Amino acid sequence: MQVSIIIVNYNTKDITENCIASIISQTKDVEYEIILVDNASADGSKEYFENRKEICYIYSNENLGFGRANNWGAEKAKGELLFLLNSDTILIENSIKKMCDFFYENENKLKIGVLGCKLIDAKHEVAHSGGYFPTPFSEYLLMFSSYFKFKNAEFIIDENKEYQMIEKVTGADMLLRKTLFDSVSGFSPLFFMYFEETDMQKRISKLKYKNYIYNNSSIIHLEGASFNKVIANSKRVIVQRSKNLYFRRNFSSYILYVIVDMFFNLLRLFNSNYTRHENMIFIKENIKSYFSNKRAANSKY
Repeated sequence: MQVSIIIVNYNTKDITENCIASIISQTKDVEYEIILVDNASADGSKEYFENRKEICYIYSNENLGFGRANNWGAEKAKGELLFLLNSDTILIENSIKKMCDFFYENENKLKIGVLGCKLIDAKHEVAHSGGYFPTPFSEYLLMFSSYFKFKNAEFIIDENKEYQMIEKVTGADMLLRKTLFDSVSGFSPLFFMYFEETDMQKRISKLKYKNYIYNNSSIIHLEGASFNKVIANSKRVIVQRSKNLYFRRNFSSYILYVIVDMFFNLLRLFNSNYTRHENMIFIKENIKSYFSNKRAANSKY
């Protein structure tokens, strides 16, 4: 088996079905399997997918989150490559075959760890495909940019290049060797959602692997068009909690980060994208999460 395509579903039956249909119709000349891990969906997904012969369906009685669900799928995978794919993606133009061919041809020369492709939105415009490893300093600049309208430094896809080296590939599409995934124990179970793919790729980079975007292959990412839009406050809380966990695991200066971030909590009171009550909830949860997971700093994975 060449590649195991792993998709996590959580109450997105129709979107997931469209993703699977695009895989089947658009993937040629490559041996693959589709593994669908269902995070206790209550939208009829179980009844709809469990008897489908073209997929390996795994149902969890609890919502495992993104990372743990993918880890479970990887345990069942038979492919030498893993392709971790978001359910809100649509494959086009035999994209998996193109990515696998590039991976095999350049794996040793480029020391490929994780390979992503050029993501596009529903209008076929280039969407967020990856970026740089966040640091406390870069996060402070990002926060300042939101308050003072500075221009963010973002990774730019150069369509004139066949591929580009990048620090981290977005979690929507990640192709890598199963042996490499296993060697870093996959995603850390400490993360429920967000930053788990960044944390894993950080560990992969420490093994001297490089991550890349392959621009000659494209996948439609339906969420890509909304990447820079204001998110719901509940999602903002989860993202911040995972961000704090990521910094605690990966930076020795975490205490300094917390001290500076406490100052930014004052600025967050005046974030006009949210109500004062929402800002207070966010700040309270943010402070709670600074040291909520004592295992994080000492955990290897």
